Amino acid sequence: MGFMFSRLGRYVIARVVVGILIALLAVLSSILLIDLVEQMRTVGARAELSILEALRLTLLKTPMLVEQTLPFIVLAGVMMAIIGLNRSSELVAMRASGVSAWRFLAPAALVGVLVGLFTITVLNPVGAYFYRSFENERAGEYSTAQSGAGSAGIWIRQGDPDGQVVIHANGVDSSGATLQGATFMFFEERQDALRFTRRIFAETAVLRPGFWQLTNLVEATPGGRPIRHANLAIPTTLDATEMIDRFVAPASLSFWELPGFIHEARQAGFAPTRYELKWQALLAYPLLLAAMAGLGAAFSLQLQRLGNLARWGTAGVGVGLFLFFYGQLAGAFAMTQSVPAAVAAWSAPFAGMFIALAIVAFMEDG
Repeated sequence: MGFMFSRLGRYVIARVVVGILIALLAVLSSILLIDLVEQMRTVGARAELSILEALRLTLLKTPMLVEQTLPFIVLAGVMMAIIGLNRSSELVAMRASGVSAWRFLAPAALVGVLVGLFTITVLNPVGAYFYRSFENERAGEYSTAQSGAGSAGIWIRQGDPDGQVVIHANGVDSSGATLQGATFMFFEERQDALRFTRRIFAETAVLRPGFWQLTNLVEATPGGRPIRHANLAIPTTLDATEMIDRFVAPASLSFWELPGFIHEARQAGFAPTRYELKWQALLAYPLLLAAMAGLGAAFSLQLQRLGNLARWGTAGVGVGLFLFFYGQLAGAFAMTQSVPAAVAAWSAPFAGMFIALAIVAFMEDG
């Protein structure tokens, strides 16, 4: 610990921070260029979208994309910093003065932890807010292209024992299970044809396990007078969890909002697996960045005069990609409830840290 706060330790930390910033600028420029083209290709193909509007959409999405690519940014930045020390022979001088490889691992891991804490507490909430704005503005562009009046809305169709029910809502709240201004249109199947039987307009419609709970509603039938009700329950076969996943993306919920959302979903009887996985992944994020920083340092400590530095660097990138795909695979198992969300989220960071420790132990102690 004393090495990290010594002059030499602060110098190594400064070089690591500069390396991460250089990698961040490189990745950020690539994100802006690639996503700008993507917005012009997707949104611009369905609506009149200027280059400035496309750039605005890209900037709204950028914080979320930076959060997703930050583990690779940290890995590349740390490798860039340590390799720079290696090529300038500073690493040789430090090792000759008795500085062990463990002392290079600790500052890199500390920077990873600090960047991870900043990401989940500051960058993630900002990214979630901007991502919600991105989704709303993109939906607005689509709806404007589809109708001159700009009338959007949500359409849902569900099966009924006697026919079909078509649901239209003006909007959905942040929980993803409450429709605002919902209209239920019932169609009965008769002689291989659907016949309209009644319509219900409800101020709110809350999806509960097995039924819709309607409040402040008006029911009308062809040729009949409208009838008002305070509450009404309508059976449904819709899966509440799928509804939430459809209307509330995990990326749109911040680190501070996820616990309350998960609690409310459980209280309502839903299974918020995707959101539990996101929450656990955010909790494990500082350890993941520390592991990536440790891997970057471990695979860059091979002295240049001994050769094979390029191979070690390539191996470090390969291990980073392995951890990424391993985390995706573990997340897929968690979605099928084969493993707990906490195990899926924490396994990759722990695996990366153990690999980094093993590499340093092999290089330092043989």
